[in-house]
Amino acid sequence: MRPLAIALVCAAGCSAPGALWPDAGTDAEPDAAPTLERPPLEIVSLGVQGFVLRRGHDTVLTAPMFTRQSMIEVTLDAALSPDTQAIEAGLAGLDLDEVRAVVSGHAHYDHFLDVPEVLQRAPNAIAYTNLSGRHILAALAPDRPAGCTNTPARPLARSRVIALDDPLASYVDYTNCPAQRPDGAPTEGTWLDVPDSHVRILPVCSMHPAQIGPIHFGEGSVDEDQCDLPRAASGWLEGQTLGLVIDFLDDDGTPAYRVFYQDAPTNAPIGHVPAAKLADKPVDVTLLCVGSSDAVTDHPTQILGNTSPRFALSGHWEDFFQPASAAPQPIPLLDVTGYVGRAEAALPGPPDAPLVVDGEARQTRHVLVAPGTRFVVPPAP
Repeated sequence: MRPLAIALVCAAGCSAPGALWPDAGTDAEPDAAPTLERPPLEIVSLGVQGFVLRRGHDTVLTAPMFTRQSMIEVTLDAALSPDTQAIEAGLAGLDLDEVRAVVSGHAHYDHFLDVPEVLQRAPNAIAYTNLSGRHILAALAPDRPAGCTNTPARPLARSRVIALDDPLASYVDYTNCPAQRPDGAPTEGTWLDVPDSHVRILPVCSMHPAQIGPIHFGEGSVDEDQCDLPRAASGWLEGQTLGLVIDFLDDDGTPAYRVFYQDAPTNAPIGHVPAAKLADKPVDVTLLCVGSSDAVTDHPTQILGNTSPRFALSGHWEDFFQPASAAPQPIPLLDVTGYVGRAEAALPGPPDAPLVVDGEARQTRHVLVAPGTRFVVPPAP
């Protein structure tokens, strides 16, 4: 095995059982594998479409879902609140002080319900979302309008929630879906630097398909600041769906790793990244959404053709109406086998370097991820 692969395996395989990351305080043995000159990108699946992305001391979370409700409860519009015990268990082992950003491409409950609780536990993190998400979390702001009667037990400063699609301060690139562009927003998107980090984000306009035939759960947007968080799953309306390019930068500002993240499948060219935005750096990892893939055309083939990643990790295939502690099973009626076949056909040939999966160097470019799986992405040659 090459020295780089040995070092990557060591980076992935030395953590204590149950911990998300290696113990940084462990002393290296004299004959230990060589350390990497530049830190690798480490990824952990938290289940559904939640991922931990870490490079050095910069950590980004894609919005996780630990709180679960049965399909019957969702259908009956039963009351729903964050499961704090499940959230605590799901985040165990993660240095929450190093989380700089929590990102979500839309505000459905299965992506955004647990975000307020995560932000309370990650004091240095900012949520990057859409206007619907910002209006929802305004229910926790300390300066809510006088008409709001209930005082939030744990306020959340407005400065910790950024609406990427705010027309007055838009970062979204609408090149591939100009009909979605609101009045006052530019067509071309701009990068947003995450404070106190080596991370930047570029949002692109996207879409969310109907989930079951013509039924589109959570369609629409929340257009005003709320006094209370939504009572039930149906109140978490999606808003403007976004895809996100996430760069981890070297000290000189050069992108070292580039990740593309989607939390809903799309019909091309909606949700695709304009070629000009990828000209300076190819995508290293595309994080794909399997759920509702049968409701769009040729997914994930088209988005993989657009982003041309070195690796792709596919999530959101699990039945999230089951408890987070249960063994993952596919979403009912979702053709996961067909999806995997298309993904692998779209990424032919071996990788340029092994992807380390749970401490094992593997010659694979696509993985259907299970919760808890850990990855170390090698630097591009």
